[in-house]
Amino acid sequence: MKGIKTIFIAAVVLLLCACPAHALIEFKDGLTHDIDYQIIDYVYVDSQTPYMYTTVNWLAGAHARALIGCEHSRINILGGSVGFLESWDFSQVDISGGSIEDRLDSWGSSQLNISGGFIYGLVSWESSHADISGGSIGDLVSSSSGQINVFGGTISGDLRLWGQSKIRIFGYDFAVDGQPLGYGELTSIYGGLPDYEPLRHLTGTLLSGELFDNDFYIGNDARIVLIPEPTTLLLLGIGGLVLRKRRRSWHSMLDSRYLISGSWF
Repeated sequence: MKGIKTIFIAAVVLLLCACPAHALIEFKDGLTHDIDYQIIDYVYVDSQTPYMYTTVNWLAGAHARALIGCEHSRINILGGSVGFLESWDFSQVDISGGSIEDRLDSWGSSQLNISGGFIYGLVSWESSHADISGGSIGDLVSSSSGQINVFGGTISGDLRLWGQSKIRIFGYDFAVDGQPLGYGELTSIYGGLPDYEPLRHLTGTLLSGELFDNDFYIGNDARIVLIPEPTTLLLLGIGGLVLRKRRRSWHSMLDSRYLISGSWF
């Protein structure tokens, strides 16, 4: 029995020795770091060091299990890959290339700017903010007071919102379940969690010209806001000015009639 136990312990020791040690790397010196190599485990930028403004440029050839931007850091994803990416506090993440293989989570008051690359799924928590003008993203999720603006890119998954969050979509020719909508707000039907909301479908064309064709669930006080493209918005504004001008002309005519006759009619 002792012999078996000894062999088992020896096997465990050998296994642990054979496994590579996971490295925890931190950048928090206020400088700019170009990463083009692989990192086994987690990378933290400005963790618990506010106002350092450390910058990490993630380049072709770079990879890490996780990349986490904290405080006032800045991360630029230009290439390479990351298992999952998180932004916290007042950090900023700009993504123009590369791939996020798992998920991108934004927290606090962090800012995301996405113009390219691939992201498996994006979740905006708390009061974080995301602007999407390009790239390819799976599911798009917003909670608490998170806000996501979609100007372009490809969204291949579902939209899920709850809390008081917003997803604003800029474009034209919007329709919900095949019914033309134009522009306006989409809100929850039952006011509960999105899992208990009916499945609805939104189509349209984004400001970038790419098609939008996605299922969505809205819970609580969250909303999807459909905003017309600038040309449509300009036409709506001109129409409003014409109506106001006609209204002023009508009131001027009524005022003249009142001055002449002493009564409205």
